[in-house]
Amino acid sequence: MKVVRLLLSACRRALAASPVVLALSLPIAGSCSAADEVPAEKLKSIRVVMDDNYPPYVFRDDRGNLQGIVIDRWSLWEKKTGIRAAITGTDWSKAQQRMQAGEFDVIDTIFRSDKRELIYDFGTPYAVIPVPLFFSADISGIRGPDDAPGFLVAAKAGDNVVDVLRRHGITNIVTYPSNEKVIEAARDGKVKVFSVDRPPALYFLNKMGIQDRFRETAPLYSGAFHRAVLKGKSALLATVEQGFAAITPGEYKAIDKNWLGTPISASPYFRYAGYAVAAVAVLAIAVLALLWLLKRVVHLKTKELSKSEELLSLALNASNSGIWDWDLKTGRVYFNDNYFLLAGYDPHEFPHAYEEWEKRVHPDDLGRVTEAVRAYLGGESKTYCVEFRFKAKSGLWMWILSQGKLFEKDKQGKPVRFTGTHTDVTDRKRAEQERIRLEQQLLHTQKLESLGVLAGGIAHDFNNILTAIMGNADLALKKLGKDSPAFENLRRVERAAAQAADLARQMLNYSGKGKFVVEHLDLGTLLEEMLHLLEVSISKKVELRLNLAPALPSVEADPTQMRQIVMNLVINASDAIGDQSGTITISTGCAHYDRGTLKGVWNNQQLSEGEYVYLEIADTGCGMDKETLGRVFDPFFTTKFTGRGLGMAAVLGIIRGHQGAIKVQSEPGRGSTFSILLPASGKPVELFEDTNGEAHWRGSGKVLLVDDEENVRAIGKEMLEELGFEVVTASDGLEALQIYERTPEVAVVVLDLTMPNMDGEQCLRELRRLDGNVKVIMSSGFSESEVTRKFLGKGMGGFVHKPYTFATLRNAVMQLLAAEGTDPRGRRH
Repeated sequence: MKVVRLLLSACRRALAASPVVLALSLPIAGSCSAADEVPAEKLKSIRVVMDDNYPPYVFRDDRGNLQGIVIDRWSLWEKKTGIRAAITGTDWSKAQQRMQAGEFDVIDTIFRSDKRELIYDFGTPYAVIPVPLFFSADISGIRGPDDAPGFLVAAKAGDNVVDVLRRHGITNIVTYPSNEKVIEAARDGKVKVFSVDRPPALYFLNKMGIQDRFRETAPLYSGAFHRAVLKGKSALLATVEQGFAAITPGEYKAIDKNWLGTPISASPYFRYAGYAVAAVAVLAIAVLALLWLLKRVVHLKTKELSKSEELLSLALNASNSGIWDWDLKTGRVYFNDNYFLLAGYDPHEFPHAYEEWEKRVHPDDLGRVTEAVRAYLGGESKTYCVEFRFKAKSGLWMWILSQGKLFEKDKQGKPVRFTGTHTDVTDRKRAEQERIRLEQQLLHTQKLESLGVLAGGIAHDFNNILTAIMGNADLALKKLGKDSPAFENLRRVERAAAQAADLARQMLNYSGKGKFVVEHLDLGTLLEEMLHLLEVSISKKVELRLNLAPALPSVEADPTQMRQIVMNLVINASDAIGDQSGTITISTGCAHYDRGTLKGVWNNQQLSEGEYVYLEIADTGCGMDKETLGRVFDPFFTTKFTGRGLGMAAVLGIIRGHQGAIKVQSEPGRGSTFSILLPASGKPVELFEDTNGEAHWRGSGKVLLVDDEENVRAIGKEMLEELGFEVVTASDGLEALQIYERTPEVAVVVLDLTMPNMDGEQCLRELRRLDGNVKVIMSSGFSESEVTRKFLGKGMGGFVHKPYTFATLRNAVMQLLAAEGTDPRGRRH
């Protein structure tokens, strides 16, 4: 008898010490965030919803009352916390819908998935649930989901397995409101194949007596039961988890024993049987019998443990996780096979040691991770949860979420054993980083747009002032002549005003509303013409190279603005090279750009894919770091000691105004490349003859000048009178309409675009209602191309850009009257 007792005791100790049992007894590491705790005493009750048909965890008895493992656990939770749990059981799909609608505080019996991560915060998993594929015994050849396409497959509505089946290419899916209804459909021959969680499946198959009619595959995956709350309710989740953590292992075991029964190995039957055999048989027979019994028990237990280990492995595979177990005394760290496979290594490819883990952590992250370990083991932090980069076998860096828990201390209270998981979160991390990049790009675009609106507004008002200055200087020079002692002073005023106008143009260029004189332009010809000017503008130590593609398609662009871009970028490239020897290479070409390629360019609007002519300016200079690169187009940002800082901002504005884009590549010490993309027009290059018009042209008749700026009205009136016209003025669109109605002899209207009360666009529309043949010249500080495009087909006869000179205004009036078939006195032919 003593031998029997010793053998039984040794058996129990061997099973209890099994590393697989120990691994399965370890809970998965807890939540990543330590939520602010809401005192439990402030909660009187919570509302809980769950599946009502998931035996033995939760189901209804004959009277419709909820019972099962989960119900008993919540009852014990109420006693531990003093908080009432109002439990509702319903169809699983309805449970999720009502939870998301805010009818409940907590949802139980829920699997974790990527889709649900967006909705819920999850608690600690408390049960691993395998989910196989069941099929009728008269079907052969189904080994897994890849063999099932073509069959009608049944599943529970709202269950995670529906998404899993679809990922395996199974689309012929029929859903039922509960697991029991799925099994009933299989019993009645409505479906031959179904997939539900294994525990309720076995329960209902046996209850209906049809367990022999069906077979099962290896699990498609293994899920884990969680309790979850809606996203952001971390304090509530913490209260729930603390209550369940207060339940002792013995109390959990008692609940499980009540619903799952007592394992054969724990039943007193065998002990008593052993005693009886020992009492009536010889010791040798007793020992042999007991050895056979123990062998049988060990076999069964080994089979169970192998199955559990398989399920744990499947669960870890499904979650991209591996287990580590650190012996703090010896420094040895056990890594399971999945830990190695996670990073592309073969199992046990590197030694099980802390130093081996440490050397694979990114150097920039190592200090932060070791500090997190120290703080947790030292008791300064309640949780250990940290993300870091880990080197895979391929040499690439993957993002790891490490979570762990202290499981053992020595007699002095010092940490002895630290265990946890590593989870691959690389894809998720890259998606948070991409979102941040897009948000920053959006904020930067909005900032540029706001500054562009400000710059455009300032330039518009500035141009009104310059119109008066330049116009008066122009008229004074015309009247005084070169012999006047004031002639040179007026020329200086005129030159200073021209410089101010150039600054205003840069501001308009930055806002994307500059004045463009658009031609069908050959960029290669333009660059060849500029070559000498570029060479004398850069350092003598810098070599300038042209790499121009032949037969380049034309682009619709303003040649003056294109020269400004090239000059600006080439001078910046020379400055980047500095006093060193270096090279600047200017290249052109044409290529098809799709939407993916166009995503990484600087522009404030969506570009269409198609053919683009590109102009690249590359240098071998100092390059730029990420911070400088991110601010290169900011207005007033410069790395130089001198300069206004509007250069690159103006470049971006010009390109945006041409419906193009710019891309910048640069690294410190490796130079920079600026790539400009302009839509290819496909039209032949245009040749224009420069003409100043008829310097001595004069007209007669009446002109209506409309502008809200008094200075502009005054100088404009004087210029038109100098041309021979009688002039009447108006300060806004409403006054202009009144004057036009009572003055039928008005031959031309010079109309400002931006005015209070009634702007130029509204005024033009009303003027055309009064007179369909009205001749209107629009005046604006915005670009001719933008204004022309806006008034296309609306009766605008001409355009004069502010600030304008006497000659500019004369040519605009002369061309309008000539185009309308009118003589200089405004009379119809």
